[in-house]
Amino acid sequence: MNGTILRIVGLLLVATLLSGCKTLNLMQDKKEESLQETLKNYRSAIRWGYPGQAYNYLRKDLAEKTSIPTNLNNISITDYKVIQLPDLVSETQASQTAVISYIFDDRQVEKSITDRQLWEFDKESHTWTRINPIPEYK
Repeated sequence: MNGTILRIVGLLLVATLLSGCKTLNLMQDKKEESLQETLKNYRSAIRWGYPGQAYNYLRKDLAEKTSIPTNLNNISITDYKVIQLPDLVSETQASQTAVISYIFDDRQVEKSITDRQLWEFDKESHTWTRINPIPEYK
């Protein structure tokens, strides 16, 4: 009888641990979905003619000390290509690299920049914010 009770307790313990793992995976999945959604919105803002909106994605402390360039009204984005897919570098940080092609409307010469993005997950607000500067369009 003691052996049976021990087996039942053991099975309950294993079931409890497995359900805990599932909860952790679900939380991780939601965090990754949130990252994908943030990166999609970031890309859309830049790609479809609003490169200045990228500054809305900066973490608050970085945004406060960053000035938005005045030349953004003279820029048309021609392409936004992700060359390094999003990668979780830690539990709360991710990176992605994109190449952004653009023209200055008054010059009509296409240029491109490599945008190495670092993102951080805020556990309180459950949002991702960019934690490194946005490259300049020169």
